[in-house]
Amino acid sequence: MTEQEELPPPSNPLAVARRLLPDWQTEDGRLGCRRWRGSWMRWTGTCWRELDEAQIRAGMYTRLEHAAYLAPGKDGKPEQRDWAPTKQKIGNLLDALGAITLLPTDTDAPAWLDTDDATTEEWGPIVACDNGLLRIRDRALLPHGPHFFNLVSVPFAYDPTATAPTWERFLAQVWPDAPDAIAAVQEWFGYVLSGRTDQQKILLMVGPSRSGKGTIARVLKELVGKENLAGPTLAGLGTNFGLATLIGKPLAVISDARLSGNDNSQVVERLLTISGEDTIDIDRKYREAWTGRLPTRLMLLSNELPHFGDSSGVIARRFVVLSMTVSWLGKEDTTLTDKLAAEMPGILNWALEGLARLEATGRFTEPKSSREAVTTMQDTSSPTSAFIRERCTTGPTCSVPVDALWNVWRDWAEDNGVRPGTKQVFGRNLLSVVPQLSRSRPRDEYGRQVVTYTGITLNKSEPHLPESRLIASQSLAESR
Repeated sequence: MTEQEELPPPSNPLAVARRLLPDWQTEDGRLGCRRWRGSWMRWTGTCWRELDEAQIRAGMYTRLEHAAYLAPGKDGKPEQRDWAPTKQKIGNLLDALGAITLLPTDTDAPAWLDTDDATTEEWGPIVACDNGLLRIRDRALLPHGPHFFNLVSVPFAYDPTATAPTWERFLAQVWPDAPDAIAAVQEWFGYVLSGRTDQQKILLMVGPSRSGKGTIARVLKELVGKENLAGPTLAGLGTNFGLATLIGKPLAVISDARLSGNDNSQVVERLLTISGEDTIDIDRKYREAWTGRLPTRLMLLSNELPHFGDSSGVIARRFVVLSMTVSWLGKEDTTLTDKLAAEMPGILNWALEGLARLEATGRFTEPKSSREAVTTMQDTSSPTSAFIRERCTTGPTCSVPVDALWNVWRDWAEDNGVRPGTKQVFGRNLLSVVPQLSRSRPRDEYGRQVVTYTGITLNKSEPHLPESRLIASQSLAESR
């Protein structure tokens, strides 16, 4: 008969948890299982992965099935009793284990745990590979360990001599006359691998069918590992549980990005929140809500520029847009994916060069076509923004009567097929585009109060506002 392991009684779950803690520690005493933002995280040897709570519970039932504890007997002497795990006992024990292995909620991956912050901060970005932690600064390989809290590990070894000629030739065919677009893709690959989110950008690739969008996305998917990828729909991000699949995922590829209906404000809000590194509450089915900052970089693929209803036009400026014009429809190379899969170590080195350039410049390369596309997106999402760019000048010394600006807006809206709305809605949209805008009631030359916007004026060429009136308006603003 197997001797029963003696543990503290179930009535003292914290003491039991401390006795079981060595099961979750590595040989050097570091924790290999942590509680983080409502989830159990397990060290796999190269990175941290979320562990289903059912697995944790099953492990505890097995571990305690034959355990025992001492309790006072009928004659006052201690006697051995079966620990006899139950749902309540296991629940109490997991609460205690969660308390002593808790990783603070404000910890964002990637992060160094229980180390000298000054030293590790100097190291800069780290990319986990099969054969170690690659320090980008000097391409040195550091040993793996649970003290580096990372959610991404590339599924192959780092090889400094590897190259990717097929990959580079493919990209040159996609953008034969746009090396800046290739540079932006290279930086994006390195950005995703690094775990950084500080650029607060979303990649949008726009082009016809079979133009290479899917191939680029598949290569990046192989680079980060399939388990690190989420594939939501754009409309799904606005639903109640739509963000749950992004938790812990460094990359989300949204294929065929399009929106139906006119009200997509919820989707725009979610895109801004995710890309802007903001803390968000995420509902999860049958589980407690998750609170934190998502590590997810968003990558959208579309046949046309998506239309986002955003009166401020801010969402458009979050995008790095890559336009693709060449299509291989009907003449696809069906062996290309296999060829590229064989070049993954070389593609990793190619991506690391992009990351190094991003580190040096501090921002993504912006292709010329991207600037034009961003302006188009901004105009379609915010007609008010387009109106101000075309017809107005902004600045602290500018001013214009509210009615004069409203009349010009109505004419412009009619010419451009835009609903002008009400004067109040127009004023609200103006404020979202020109935050420094204010209203006042200065007196005109006849002593009458005129409701006036300060911070914006119509261009002098506008026929609706004579030059003399413009000069008078600006003089009023300067005199205040």
